[in-house]
Formats: sequence, structure tokens, C-alpha cells
Amino acid sequence: MKLICCTAMVVLASAVALSQTPKSGALLTITNGSSVNLKIYDSQIHTGTVRTSGCDLVPTDAYVLQGGAPTGCDSGDAFETGSGAGVTGTATLGNFTITTQYLCVSTGCGAGSNTTMCETSGNTGSVCIDGNTAGASVDTGFLTVKNNGADFNGTITLTGTSTTTGGFCPASSPVTDSFTGTLAGGASRTFALSQDSSNCGGFNAAQTLTLTANQPSTASFGKDDYVIKPLNSAAGDTLDVLPVPVPAGPTGSEQSPAASSLTFSAGSHFLPTTYGCIPYADFSAPNNPVCVELHLMPGGPSNGNYLYTATNDFNIDKNSLAGGIGGPSFLGHHGVPCPDSGFDINIFFTYTAPSATFGDPLKGGGSGTGSCWVAAFDPNAAAIPTGTTFSSFTGFQSPVSDTDLNLVKSGSGVPLIWTYFSSPGVPITDLGLCASINAPTSSACPVPVVPATSSHWVFVGTIVTPCMIDNTPNTATDTTVAAGSSSLQNFGNGTYQYNLKTQKGATGCFDAVLIFDTGLTLFPANFKYTK
Repeated sequence: MKLICCTAMVVLASAVALSQTPKSGALLTITNGSSVNLKIYDSQIHTGTVRTSGCDLVPTDAYVLQGGAPTGCDSGDAFETGSGAGVTGTATLGNFTITTQYLCVSTGCGAGSNTTMCETSGNTGSVCIDGNTAGASVDTGFLTVKNNGADFNGTITLTGTSTTTGGFCPASSPVTDSFTGTLAGGASRTFALSQDSSNCGGFNAAQTLTLTANQPSTASFGKDDYVIKPLNSAAGDTLDVLPVPVPAGPTGSEQSPAASSLTFSAGSHFLPTTYGCIPYADFSAPNNPVCVELHLMPGGPSNGNYLYTATNDFNIDKNSLAGGIGGPSFLGHHGVPCPDSGFDINIFFTYTAPSATFGDPLKGGGSGTGSCWVAAFDPNAAAIPTGTTFSSFTGFQSPVSDTDLNLVKSGSGVPLIWTYFSSPGVPITDLGLCASINAPTSSACPVPVVPATSSHWVFVGTIVTPCMIDNTPNTATDTTVAAGSSSLQNFGNGTYQYNLKTQKGATGCFDAVLIFDTGLTLFPANFKYTK
């Protein structure tokens, strides 16, 4: 599913500790710098047997590298030994089969023997478990990559940041085990992060994206990805993307929220009001749907203050939501880590119902990006029929073009026309105008909305942008400003017009920006001043 959010004046929280929450799991990256660039987390590699560890009670059939415990607590030898045979998970990504196995080599593990198990020689790490030496570690998680295709020449890396260091755990964090060279077709390599990986507090692995204005940057996880395309970021800006898997409870519970606010306990996870989180196929197992919350952390000179569009691309878990979804939403919360319990922004824009493959485009746009985001739906809404597209916003309409550069004489007016819906066939008919806004958040209008009877509002502004379409340079750096004193015209049935008043004598290019009370922020059209 593709979930797109366009955000204005982004302010994100700095990195936070997630010691008692579900972890992303260790990250495996396979790349040759050109055609192969694959990434998958330990939380996406499945054993096929859903169980709960004795320390965090969160059901999963993944996380083998951290002892089957999503939060990283020490689950004990009952999981680690698997009656002496170990516990194994598998996944396929591209031409590679990925196997995770928690091994125990000591006779005290059950049927095991006094042997030694090590990662492949030539890796940058040097992890071995030793059943012959007193006091040595006798169990840990290993990950093996098998090449099922042609000879592969590139780099394979296993990495993670643990909350515990020292002893059998890495002496410092993050820790990386990698190999650069040729992995022949049919050959395998084995990697490990610590001498006893279930004792290290779990592993997180955020992906750091280097941002370039008007260029997409991608964080991949399994068959899913998060793509961001900033409009006006600065050189040196970065964004850390951390997917946090959150169990939705037994199959069906994600469709029947039991609380008015999101909670996380004993494997239950619910969203505000009637919303349920959408489980990802890659992270879920039969009878164990798992949602994914995206924790976003900015870096660089802008500190997240830029406009952007983003795509969250994933497949819905068809085991739990085989009938599709209604009321698609993209919920966020400012300045908080994931998992969260206070989502208060909905930046949904458009959704096309999936085909039988469950690869579905769900798009949105938002203002004042927070740290935590989740794809959600309304279980009380009828599912959108296959192949049908629903958009909450349609515009700008003629005479403005959203695909071509719009030429406008400075000082003249520009009619911005759009329609606005809350759900299919249900227009928002009481939209009012907010004359100013406290960026970066749009959760409240600081001045009276006109008309005062409106329960919904929109702020109309402009932002100076490069003349991207005809490559005309524009060095101005003005931020979003109010578009003028024009009134908002309501033509009924969700159709509105705002006559944007441009600045006399202005040059260069700008985008018109709409920020709605839900947090939805859109800047669909680019304009260039003419004499």
C-alpha cells in the first residue's frame, strides 16, 4: 500500500530511548551499489509458530535474533534451545533466502553436543558460541544469507543498536557484522551481533536518509518502504526512519477497538475513537496481525523544518483484513516516540482499493509532522470497492494546473478551487477560513475562524520555491505566509474557492499551500511571476 504524506514546517523529536517498547530488530542490508539494495528486519523473518516470551507477553513468530522477545527482554532458555535444536525463522527477499536461528551448543541445552558455532570466517565480526569452554557463551542468534541466483558481488551487513553493552553483549553500540566480496550462486554466509543476543535488550536499527531538495530518498524494510521527497530542505539535512512493529492482538481485534484511546498491553493495540491500525503483511503471521508505526527523527540544519511529500508503501495483511478497508487514515502525533497513545492528526489524502495482490496505494498529506505515524482505518466504515479511488481533496481545479507551471502577473488574483470530502460521497460543507496559523502545528487556529459556525477550517498560504519546471533559479528563502485577505467562498457540496492575492512587484516562483484543521497540508500547484 502506498501512503503519501505531504508535510509543512516539519518539527520532529530527537532520538529517544525505546528500551521497554517493541524493537525494529536487527537490520540486514544487501547491496552492490546499483541494482541490488535489499533490507529486512529480524521482526520480518518468521518461524511460523506464534508464541509469547515469558518476559514481555507480546505474541510474535519473529525476533529470533533477540530470543523471540519483541521488547528485547531475556526470554530464557525455553525459547533459546528449542529442545536442543534451536529456533529457526526464514524469509525470501529478491534472490536470497534469509535464515535466523537461535543455537545452543552445550549438552545442558538438551540434545545439543559440546561443539562450537561461529559466524563465517572473513566477516568483520568474530562471534562464536563455545560448548567446550567453561564460562563461555553457549547460545546466541545467527543469521545466514543464501544466494539463490547468479554470483553476487557486493556488501552484506547485519547491524543493530542494543540497550545493553558489555558481558556477552557488544562492548559498544551500534554493532555491525559485514562482508564485502563475492557470494557465489548457491553459497551462504552467516552473521551474528553478540555472544548472547537475547541478553542485549533487543536491537533497533533506524535508517538514516540523506535528503536532497526535490529528490526522493527511500528507507526499505522487506517488501515495504518509506519514501520522502522534500520540497525545500537544506544541504546536510537527514531523516532517521525507524519502523516499530506493534501487535494488533488476535485476528479480528484490530477491527474492534476496545478503548477510546490507544493502549498497548498484553498484545493489544488500539487507535483513537473508532480507528484500528492497518497490519502489514511482512510483519504479521496468521492469527497475529502486526501494525507498524514509523518513528521519524530529523537531523541537519533545517531540523525538520521543510515541506515534503512521502510515500509509505506496504501490503495489507490479507489474513486479518481480507475484505479491504474503509475510512483510510494516516494518523500522527507531534514530538513523541513510537508506539504512541495520543494520535491527534489525520493527514489522509487519497486511497485506491487494492487488487487481489493486496498491494494498495493509500496517499495522504499533512502539516506539522510529528515523530510517530501509523496507517489506520475505520472498522465501522464500508470497505472501498476494489479499483475505486477515494480522495478527500480534489484540486486545484481549472484555471490552475497541478502539472504545468502556472504563469501569473504579480499583483493579480489567482482563483484556487477545490472540493473537500470526509468520506466517499460525504462532502465537508462547513469549511471556514483561518487567517493565520502557528506553524509547524495546525492543531488549532489562533484567531477566530470565519464563519464562526464552521467546525472545520483551512489556512491558505504561499511559500517561495525554486522555479523547478523551467529551471529558472530562485534564491529567495521566505517561509509560508498568509495568502492575503480574500474571503473563502462556499459553493456547496464541498466545493470552495479562494482568490489568492499575489504580491505586486514579486518575482520568481511560489507554491500555494493549504493547511486543514486535521493536519492535512497540500501544495499541489507551482506558480511563476511574469511582468
